[in-house]
Amino acid sequence: MTEIANGTTALIFMTARDCEMYVRQSLASLSRQTLDDLHVLFVDDCSQDDTGVIAASVLNDLFPNRHTFIRNDTQMGKSRNVWEHLRPLAHAADFIGILDGDDQLIIPTILEQMAQKYAGGKDVVWTNFITDGGGVGGNGPLDPNLSPRAQGWKTSHFFSFRASLLDNIPESYFRDNAGQWFMAACDIALALPILDQTRRYEYMPINAHCYTASNPYSHHNLDPNSRGLNSTSQQRSAQDAFNKPPLPVTRPVATTAAPKPAPVVFADNAAPDVSSIVVGTDVWQKTASDILVSGYPTLLDAQSVAGRNPLTPMQIWALRRAAFARSDKPNILHIGAPRSALALASLVAGQDIGLNCLCITPEQVADLDARFTASGLTDNISIIETEAANVGFEDISATFPDTRQIGADVKFELVVVDLQNTSYPTESALLALPALANNLSPFGFNLCLFAQDRATEVMAAKRWASVSAGLKFSLDAMGGSGLMVAGGR
Repeated sequence: MTEIANGTTALIFMTARDCEMYVRQSLASLSRQTLDDLHVLFVDDCSQDDTGVIAASVLNDLFPNRHTFIRNDTQMGKSRNVWEHLRPLAHAADFIGILDGDDQLIIPTILEQMAQKYAGGKDVVWTNFITDGGGVGGNGPLDPNLSPRAQGWKTSHFFSFRASLLDNIPESYFRDNAGQWFMAACDIALALPILDQTRRYEYMPINAHCYTASNPYSHHNLDPNSRGLNSTSQQRSAQDAFNKPPLPVTRPVATTAAPKPAPVVFADNAAPDVSSIVVGTDVWQKTASDILVSGYPTLLDAQSVAGRNPLTPMQIWALRRAAFARSDKPNILHIGAPRSALALASLVAGQDIGLNCLCITPEQVADLDARFTASGLTDNISIIETEAANVGFEDISATFPDTRQIGADVKFELVVVDLQNTSYPTESALLALPALANNLSPFGFNLCLFAQDRATEVMAAKRWASVSAGLKFSLDAMGGSGLMVAGGR
């Protein structure tokens, strides 16, 4: 064990438990970094295998006089390890990077690049990631004029922050609503109160981190009810973390554009500044809301029974555009979450347009029917119960509605597959286009996909583009989210 020297540029915090098959490669990836002025704090969280033995040996070989090794006698979890082991050392470093003992850094210069960002005044810097199965993460930039807690989880891996910010976080932020130390979603529990304090952050749009999604001991692989890379406990803990009150902003954006009294108008093709984009986003949401409610008064009825996480006005506006871009009387197919089915029902109400909703369980049928009835939107709506089929596409196999009940002569101008907050597996989203290809109108169609996460939408676009010709793919085209696929003549 070596004491960390004051003024160390980077302190890399690594926790590991039962990952003996990965830890050697993880530390080796860190040793390839071009930044030499780093110190590794490695915590073996009471592993039952040889993780700690391997890590201690590799640390001595690769990071002599540049590491601190700790082995816990009982499992503590990352949040408590942050509180008890990382905080006492944080003062000695400029910034801290978080790397799990089963993951890897895959760009040798990333720490050096981050060090330059911190020298330039940034307080939080993060990148995107890939998984060992070839997936691409869904990280992205945060709007500095909005609370990070209102913008979703975009800062997972590789995450780093100015070390001095850690001292300002109360212990309660590392505990759940029951007062227990977080044992899941610990990265979120750490990142949010860090982000609360500053708006001087930067997203680096590069894949610098490899997340080992295949680790059999990861939370999502131990829980049969996981959604993608998120287990049930992770989802529950993440909700607790997001619901905590934000810490005060002590480091606002260094320079802020002067406020504009008039609504934002983008003239010519000049790129707007960040503050204009934020104001513009709020303006467009309100504008869309006003127009939609005026033109489609039943939308309020639909939204009132849509459940949690209803669509935003701009998302509904995008659905409206997708619905009527090809035909005044589109034939519409919906699969998935009730929120978008209800929005579609309102958009087509009173226009003699058919809305077909495909469900795979009696419970889905009953729930959707009850919501349509409660909203008063029941005309020209067909709820079709079909079986859940195991559908394959390339190397992917997952549950998707059996579309064989749909006749080959039935064609749709609009298909909406909304799998957010549903029981469908994450991979089901990748089957939407191949499963429904025979029922898409050759004269023109739009397929709108809301997957469980943006990474899946990115993967869907790449996979589908590789096996199709003439289709157009637009990510985030559904009011700032989702995937739009346009095809046909």
